[in-house]
Amino acid sequence: MESRVKLLKALSDESRMRIVRLLMGGEQCACSIVPYVKKAQPTVSRHLKILEEAGVVQSRRDGTNIWYHLKGKDATKVLGALGIRKIRPNAKC
Repeated sequence: MESRVKLLKALSDESRMRIVRLLMGGEQCACSIVPYVKKAQPTVSRHLKILEEAGVVQSRRDGTNIWYHLKGKDATKVLGALGIRKIRPNAKC
């Protein structure tokens, strides 16, 4: 139950929700997430950390880039139940 509460708290922010919607479309580099959130890079990094701590996203390093993807099925199930759809990215690193 506690993990679900943490998940819902993480999704309660508009910027984090936008990040998750983007990641529903597949793995994204941190540099391609920033334009969609329309916030400064350090702010986006803070939101990504909150999402990671809530178990919503997972990251991996590839050289100098950090790639993010949804972790597990809980976030996808919750978003689907709420009728939230993915954003189609067009930025590439």
